[in-house]
Amino acid sequence: MHRAGVRNLSGAIFMIGVLIVFAMPSIASENESSPDIVQRLDSLFIIASSAEITFKDQVQPAIDSIAAMGEKAVPLLVEKYDTQDARERLTINNILVKIGKPAVPYLLKSLSLDNPEQVSRICYTLGEIKDSAAVSGLVKVHKHRDWRVRAETAGALGWIADRRGNGAVLYLLQDTVEIVRKSSAVAAGQLLIDKSVPMLVHMLGDSFYGARMCASEALAKFGPPAIACLADSIDSPNELVGNLGCTTLGMIGGDSAASVLSTQLKSKSSIRRALAVEGIAACNDPAACGYVEHMKPLETDSTVLYFINKTLDKYAPR
Repeated sequence: MHRAGVRNLSGAIFMIGVLIVFAMPSIASENESSPDIVQRLDSLFIIASSAEITFKDQVQPAIDSIAAMGEKAVPLLVEKYDTQDARERLTINNILVKIGKPAVPYLLKSLSLDNPEQVSRICYTLGEIKDSAAVSGLVKVHKHRDWRVRAETAGALGWIADRRGNGAVLYLLQDTVEIVRKSSAVAAGQLLIDKSVPMLVHMLGDSFYGARMCASEALAKFGPPAIACLADSIDSPNELVGNLGCTTLGMIGGDSAASVLSTQLKSKSSIRRALAVEGIAACNDPAACGYVEHMKPLETDSTVLYFINKTLDKYAPR
């Protein structure tokens, strides 16, 4: 009973502290001194980043209270951004995003910090804020020594979607680190950089699965303008390029994509034939079904036959 009483007393004291923090005057007050700001933010941040179910109703009000501090809170939040606690990192990001554009100038200044982990997180947050004023600062760090910063820079430039970041993204598409190439492929698709199309097609043969798939998705966003480049590379010595190229053409769809896919129906590779048939089915072009129908009598591979039958059934008269 004594221990339970102590726990209840501790909880009551904490709740009183919570109420006191929320009852304190707004941080925006001109009379509030710097030590008061630090103390108030620290107290609110404990609540804002809390995972305790008991205090779940206080989490969002605490986040809102810190965000209401505006740019005054930004230096203190950046200082905390070296935390190794995932929940704290997410809380800091969410608060900075809620503060929005007023946070950008200090965040850009903080890109010169020595801790690359902090810098990479700041890049991520700038991408979430999506303020074009951050582009020039992000471009300055796109060749950072640490791959995490380069990856988050590419991601941020993609989210902001300002063409002033195109050159940096094109540069990072050729990075030696696979995660950076993946982030850059996503960004190239968001920015729709015409010069990136041949590079993205080449990336369909990347050694890293994540980079390949992101390149495919990016090319699909370009639509029909990417078909010619895919057609030129579909017979690449790197089979991955042609195989994923078939899937990408199916994602783009239309008769032009189906026409390119039909050239792969006689490939020596059963995998390539199966992917070509699957791609034609995805093109949603009933006329292309004739390509598949003509190959069925001569096909012996069970996987290819499965996709042939699936395609013919899709376009069969009802």
